[in-house]
Amino acid sequence: MVVGASTRLETDLRSAGLTDVTVLSQVDGAVFDDATDTWELHTASGEPVRADVVVRADEPPYLPWIPELRGRNDFRGPTFHAAQWDTAFDPTSKHVAVIGTDSAAGHYLPELTKRAASVTLLTHPPRRFVQAVSFFTTRWLRRGRRATETGPAVIGQAIEALTASGIRTRDGREHRADVIVYGTGFAAPDARIFGAGGLAIQQAWPAGMEPFAGVAVHGFPNYFFIAGPDRAAQIRYVVECIGLMKATASSRIEVRRSSQQVFNERAHLNPADPIPAASAFDLSGIPAADTEAKEIYDGEATLTIGDAAHPVRVRLTGRIDPIDGRYHWQGTVFSPTSDPLPDEALKQSRAATLSVGELSAPARIVEQTPWGTHSIAGVGAPPYALNDP
Repeated sequence: MVVGASTRLETDLRSAGLTDVTVLSQVDGAVFDDATDTWELHTASGEPVRADVVVRADEPPYLPWIPELRGRNDFRGPTFHAAQWDTAFDPTSKHVAVIGTDSAAGHYLPELTKRAASVTLLTHPPRRFVQAVSFFTTRWLRRGRRATETGPAVIGQAIEALTASGIRTRDGREHRADVIVYGTGFAAPDARIFGAGGLAIQQAWPAGMEPFAGVAVHGFPNYFFIAGPDRAAQIRYVVECIGLMKATASSRIEVRRSSQQVFNERAHLNPADPIPAASAFDLSGIPAADTEAKEIYDGEATLTIGDAAHPVRVRLTGRIDPIDGRYHWQGTVFSPTSDPLPDEALKQSRAATLSVGELSAPARIVEQTPWGTHSIAGVGAPPYALNDP
């Protein structure tokens, strides 16, 4: 079911082998039926319509969100949200500050960096800069320094206030800006959309959130958005998701809570391709040892980094990936305050070995979370016993 006129989307869906495509011009409400994994849509005529999958290709029901920062009204230059890009804006010779760096802002950053006199990037919660970024990004990312022709300045300090001529961070530094672009996500939709278990979309959408990869929200299976700015990339990703449903004979596909959380916590420094749908979504047709809603292992473990062994507590989940057929496991490492994981060792190598009792497995420390824990992942036999099928 496609809501809104989108000839390209309809064509791409049919090209992917999905022949049962219906286009509706407007929908006033949508309710997910857990018993059948389908959506009941309420049209302007009042007649309900049943759909296996819904793709919102019309104007999105959510609006760009701009936080009430101190001194926001003091700034004298123009400001706008990246999702409402000012087509008349010419960044040439201007000093541009980008606050928040959501995926909409990330879409414009490479071109902005080429043309502006300088680009300064500042995060806004929950987004943060992550050191483990792609090679493409590291070529022009220079942490904490003024922008040059090679890339923007990435400021790790929190924003204290906006000033007449820029932004002041909590370390007291002033960052010059002629223009401020907000990449701070979206406000909760003003729409009657009820997902799994009757969850209202307003309950699942804190201010500043954005859909995973711009297309999906946890708690709303089989429901996709096409909101831009890169609509072509989003259409390709939705087609991939629906194609995966068909290939696995799944009646339900839903982005994982962890996928959505990571997507919303990371600053998007370039329009990177999203991770494969099979790794980011749960599908009803894929028998998995478990899902994130139910833990596989939660208990004591030993994490070995280099020659040093650290007693930790871990919470781990895993599943078989339908694409490569291998077991992928991931989770969280909780280290005691008396023996925290060594920052210097992690800067040199994120490779580790995780042991639970007599079982051990190679692992990778993915990143440190805002709460001081660490994300960990591995591929292959996990360090815990799997339940017999």
